[in-house]
Amino acid sequence: MLGNFQPLGLTGDVVSKLFKLKEWVTVSDAARHLSQIVNEPVSEADLYQMALDGHLKISVCFPNRAKARLGRVIPYKDVPRRVLPAVDEKGPITYADGYPLYDLPEGKLPESETPFIHFEKEVVSIDGVWDLAMQGNERFDVEYDLQQLIGGPEVTMMNIEGTFLNRSDGAWAALQERFPDRVIADADGKKKTIKGSYYPAGGLGTDCTRVIRVSEIMALQSKLDGGALNKTVSTRERNTLLAIIGVLCKEAGFDYTKCAKTAGLIESTAALLGVSIGETTIESHLKKVSDAMATRMK
Repeated sequence: MLGNFQPLGLTGDVVSKLFKLKEWVTVSDAARHLSQIVNEPVSEADLYQMALDGHLKISVCFPNRAKARLGRVIPYKDVPRRVLPAVDEKGPITYADGYPLYDLPEGKLPESETPFIHFEKEVVSIDGVWDLAMQGNERFDVEYDLQQLIGGPEVTMMNIEGTFLNRSDGAWAALQERFPDRVIADADGKKKTIKGSYYPAGGLGTDCTRVIRVSEIMALQSKLDGGALNKTVSTRERNTLLAIIGVLCKEAGFDYTKCAKTAGLIESTAALLGVSIGETTIESHLKKVSDAMATRMK
């Protein structure tokens, strides 16, 4: 007899412990978890909106693998050059085989250290969990999912450059689709199969699952709890941190008094390490370094 035995529910700390053991959860599970944490409804649409606004990374899991070209972020000076045959009297055209990591201001040419993404020509199979780079068709797919959930218009935009993914280890992937094979006959009637070539994928496709890494949810949870925002830093501690930045800049050969130029250099260097920091944010901190250095001078 069970008597008054009550089944143990997976609630409270138990849910939290099990949750932390996972690498990722589905978008719907993430919404349910956050609803419990913040004690108010959080929908899948909310998460997609936060992803589009840059507050959260959406990822995809490929249980059956996918075809892609792998790439890395490298300085513009190291990007391989390709040559197109001449089409007029101006001669052949040489171009960089890659994409700028960030949109360049109109009329501005890349500098030697400007971060570029270069993809290998070989098409390989990828699996596991990859993060959406939110720079190509993957962004439009998230926008499409959001509009479907809120009853908005159909998203019809497309990026002809493709669909891009990345990981924290610095690896990038450009998803590929393939044209159908063709069967042709030669002059003697003998049939031959021509393999279809690969081309940039128009989206994420249906053979993957939208997921969110648990680490991303925990970071978002910290923001929502206010822990990261409410922690105050004393003036002395702030000046110490800024002075450290100044020392490191000098050691690296960066002139922190030239805030705008150095901010661009630091942004590019960070990008090569897989770290995303806005140039404006860097510049605003560099402007405070000189005064902070003065407070620490002997």
